[in-house]
Amino acid sequence: MPRTILFFAYFWLSLVLSLLVCLPYGALALLGLSSGARPLAQAAVRAWARSVLAAAGARIRVSGLEQIPDDPRICFVANHQGDMDILLVLACVERTVGFVAKKEALFVPILNVWIAVLGSVFIDRKSARKALRSIDRGAENIRRGRAMIVFPEGTRSRGPRMGPFRKGSLKLATKSGATIVPVTIDGTWRVWEEGRRIRPAETSFIVHEPIATEGMGIEDRRQLADRVRAAIASGLPGGGLR
Repeated sequence: MPRTILFFAYFWLSLVLSLLVCLPYGALALLGLSSGARPLAQAAVRAWARSVLAAAGARIRVSGLEQIPDDPRICFVANHQGDMDILLVLACVERTVGFVAKKEALFVPILNVWIAVLGSVFIDRKSARKALRSIDRGAENIRRGRAMIVFPEGTRSRGPRMGPFRKGSLKLATKSGATIVPVTIDGTWRVWEEGRRIRPAETSFIVHEPIATEGMGIEDRRQLADRVRAAIASGLPGGGLR
């Protein structure tokens, strides 16, 4: 319990302090002047995410980063084991990555600012029309060179097994003509979800061979979800499917 209390105290304190970087960068982004400050902001995000994971006692094993293509339009697609997944992505990937957040996160002070600055989009899953608009905004972000990540399961598995992909979960990638980068995340659920307290654990972040969606035919699109899911599952113990 003391580790859990200290962790969350550090998490929120560091998040508040990080606004010293976040807010100026966000202001520059609104003015279209953020390109020069982007490397500093990206380095700050990575350092913050790594420090939070270190505070949780998460030991990170990374492989396959060299497979991330030099392509401005990138959509990472990963399994979703726990709350630490986003931190792991931010800590391991050199470029800033936005994500699709539930609309409820829009009302969480400080955290909502960071989510927006990262280039994320808020989605209302109770309204198909509003959700589609959010996906369109995310696709436009990718077209502009801002990487995004999708968790096609739609919710945390809270364990080592990967659930089925939700229908249409890869639209963010196909609408933008992005290169999909499949990523396997493992072990994050042990840090928090397993016992509802912070515990040290081994985590892994594995990048697989990218898949281009630009110009992809109808049949290939039909098989895309199965292809991406198989790639992600290959990095999980025992195949990782359920």
